[in-house]
Amino acid sequence: MISTTFRPSRWTLLFLLLSAMMILMGGAAVAPALPLISESFPDAPDSLISLIITLPSLAIAITGIILGALSDKIGKIRVLVASIILFTIAGSSGYYLTDIYARLVGRFLLGVGIAGITCTTSALIPCYYEGITRAKVLGYQAAAMGLGVLILEMSGGVLAGISWRAAFLIYLLGIFILAGVLFTMKEPVIPRIERNVKESDERVPTAALLLGYLTLFLGSMLFFLMPIKFPYLIAQMDTARILGENTALTSGLFLGIMGCSASLIGLFYGRLAWRFHRYTILVLTFLFFGAGYCTLGLATSLPAVGIAVICIGIGNGILMPTILTWIATITPKQFLGRASGGFSVSLNIGQFASTLVIVPVSVVAVTSGSLFLAFGCLAFVLAVPYILGILREKYTLSPAALQGTFVRKE
Repeated sequence: MISTTFRPSRWTLLFLLLSAMMILMGGAAVAPALPLISESFPDAPDSLISLIITLPSLAIAITGIILGALSDKIGKIRVLVASIILFTIAGSSGYYLTDIYARLVGRFLLGVGIAGITCTTSALIPCYYEGITRAKVLGYQAAAMGLGVLILEMSGGVLAGISWRAAFLIYLLGIFILAGVLFTMKEPVIPRIERNVKESDERVPTAALLLGYLTLFLGSMLFFLMPIKFPYLIAQMDTARILGENTALTSGLFLGIMGCSASLIGLFYGRLAWRFHRYTILVLTFLFFGAGYCTLGLATSLPAVGIAVICIGIGNGILMPTILTWIATITPKQFLGRASGGFSVSLNIGQFASTLVIVPVSVVAVTSGSLFLAFGCLAFVLAVPYILGILREKYTLSPAALQGTFVRKE
């Protein structure tokens, strides 16, 4: 429930979505420059260089729930504003810092800023919007995140073509978004629950949230293989040199296509959420991931790569709003900040874990193609529990439940 003196406008929605664009900017914005950064620091091991991509995710995993709880206590807008400021300063620090370790400190602080942005924007949407409108806006949020990947990967690729340092300047976008947040948003007013009323018995639905968090962890672990390994795969393809010897722009182009496909499916997510149960949507998520990675592992031409990244983008585009809708549906509003903090943590632990999982898999899967094939097969396996969940719900719940509204059978 929001304040009677404030109603979210179209400008509020716009800057909520622009803020959501920054959620995936931890590694995505500079991913096309990763091979160039490796060349500039030849003495640094690949594991250290990869921290430029993954360290923000670790920071988010450490601080997400703390910042979510803080936003419940002192206000979501305050935390959002402070987080955007930190995001802008720490993100752009990679341009003017010279030491690799100083850059890694900046990347960690960037992750703290993204953690605050993630938990506050994810909590503000359920506070500002209700019902089917909320599902649509959460779909728009996923679309914005996908569009952000498109813009950021393309921009990062272009800037990396000039200089890998210049890729870090994309984080200055936060200045514009900060101004919009200050002028278009106000703190939602959550009704205070008295001790003697029935609602005081409301608690955080821990078990259901943990299942949603586990799903997001697995999905983000699969998805983050792309910014970590895809630029290297493209660099090894002779056909990828259509835009010159520097393949950063080519990889940025395909990662941007992936983001565009996520955006397009996000625009239609409201219809999917209305028609299908969340388990059905999650099955589709992992099937698209599996198809995309297996196609990428077998790809020998750029059209095949294009089909693969579109499938992966669609999978990620329906994963995010499904989990966010799940959280918003089952969580009382006074706990949305910390629940959204859990979303932030599981999303980014999955991203960080992706780097760790790649190491043992790479020992067996020697080539990049084999690595993508292995992850594609894993995605198909992960679809199985949700297929079983659909079958269980089908035989225990009414048809209305399978459309998203659970009805207990008498």
